[in-house]
Amino acid sequence: MMKKRAANLLVRAQTPRLLRDSHPFNRLWGRAALLQFGRISDEDFRRDLDRFYSQLDAAACKQDIDFSRKVEMLSRNGGYKTDVLGLRGDSSGATAPAWFDLWGRRFRLFRHLGVRSDVLAVRAGGQVPPHGHSQVVSGFFVLEGEVGIRHYDRVQEFADHVMLRKVVDMTIGPGGYTTNSEYHHNIHWLLGVAPVSYLFRFTVTDVPVRPFSSSAHSHTRDYVDPTVAPDASGLIPAPYVTEAEAKQVRFVRESECG
Repeated sequence: MMKKRAANLLVRAQTPRLLRDSHPFNRLWGRAALLQFGRISDEDFRRDLDRFYSQLDAAACKQDIDFSRKVEMLSRNGGYKTDVLGLRGDSSGATAPAWFDLWGRRFRLFRHLGVRSDVLAVRAGGQVPPHGHSQVVSGFFVLEGEVGIRHYDRVQEFADHVMLRKVVDMTIGPGGYTTNSEYHHNIHWLLGVAPVSYLFRFTVTDVPVRPFSSSAHSHTRDYVDPTVAPDASGLIPAPYVTEAEAKQVRFVRESECG
């Protein structure tokens, strides 16, 4: 708790500089600070993230986050994700920034506020199972590869299921991206299509927003099965399931149907 309070104060001191910085990534962190301090809404920040991704230069992003090094790490250990803790050419990219260098330590300070970025590796046939979040704003940008994505809006919740409306069902490659928040495309599901796909992700947790769910289904991650048949109105009565059960739900692409 003390670390979080200290990080809060230190990030507040850095926020004006972040918002004025020439690098769009730093300005995004500044907006994330405003979100966590209750100065902007979760939808305001989701739109910020959407604009950031829409203007993101993939090649420049790879250079900034030392992408080749992250691919090497993920390939060597067969890992799923690795954190982005700094920018190349910036003191934040040092292995151990000096304690008095608050600017160099900004990425680490933000982690205490629930703000982080990372690179995900999704291999062919591998899934990020269907799930939703509570009080989270997140989004990913495809750096390399190709993934199938499905997003759903939550419409109404019941004790054992949630009514969903499918809003996104497509395959995206480099430069493609999606974003989600408490009330926008909250349920999401990914499938690896290329031999390996690398996604750049930005996430803010514990966002000060009224949760969609007032029941027990209001965890950081809640799993559902959206493959059940829709009702007459087109809504999907998706049951809540365990993580293990969600991992068994099969993502069937249109090309596999027939």
